[in-house]
Amino acid sequence: MEMLLSALIIGFIIYLRIQADKEAGWEKEVDEYQEGIALFRSRQTDDALAYFNRKIAANPKSSIAYLYRARCYRALGNVAAAKEDLKTAGSYNETVPGIHLERGQIYFDEQNYDAAFAAFDKAVFHSFGTRADAFRWRGLARQQLGQAETARHDMDKAEAIAGQAHDANAPEADMSDPAFFNRRLLINAGMTILNSLILLFVIKRSPVIHWPYLLAASSAAGIGFIEPRKGWVLALLQVITLWGGYTFFTAPPDTNNEQELEWFNLYGTIMLTFAGSFVGGVLKRALDR
Repeated sequence: MEMLLSALIIGFIIYLRIQADKEAGWEKEVDEYQEGIALFRSRQTDDALAYFNRKIAANPKSSIAYLYRARCYRALGNVAAAKEDLKTAGSYNETVPGIHLERGQIYFDEQNYDAAFAAFDKAVFHSFGTRADAFRWRGLARQQLGQAETARHDMDKAEAIAGQAHDANAPEADMSDPAFFNRRLLINAGMTILNSLILLFVIKRSPVIHWPYLLAASSAAGIGFIEPRKGWVLALLQVITLWGGYTFFTAPPDTNNEQELEWFNLYGTIMLTFAGSFVGGVLKRALDR
């Protein structure tokens, strides 16, 4: 039983790591292609186009290179080529908010407001509700669709994000979040460790599975809610604290029945930690939409 649960946990951790790498990969490409991005921002479009042509030749699966070449094509008036590059960029990584924003702006210019709204909605979703421009463009699309109340909500959200020092005016600075290990994450990590110790105490003391499971599910959902993008880090921290604390810092129970109950509580709460953090993150993104 222990081996099976351990295998499931390890597999889930690997899955989370793959997903995190996929989402973070395009941010690394943004850093790598700063020279070409600077050319595009300074309106040296022909030079930027040549730059991203070279990058695509060297790395034909780069979603960011295709995104910026699409922007170059659009700036040069070649919308058809821009659409094709955006399609290719999305096929390699649909999690890049800029792809959906650029696609939505093209639809908006074509007065295809339903398609524009759908694209901007995806930009909000994939940016985890942190990009002011995604909310602003979605608000503009909603205005065109006659959705005045929700359009105002999006505009207010955009202003609130901009007021919280999210640089909504920089063309690409807001494509990535602040430093990964920022002050907020460290504070939440401290709270997660404290909660894990409380949960470990409940695992050792509870005569039934209900209390540790309830606490694990609710705290894990909170982890995902407060950190929808980095919640997997906090969930992993809670799991390590639980397993390490139980294995190295607690005394074994007196009977086999008590031992089985504690194992059931421990491994059950570990699985609920991952599942709950995922659900909390999905809920947070749904509310932000």
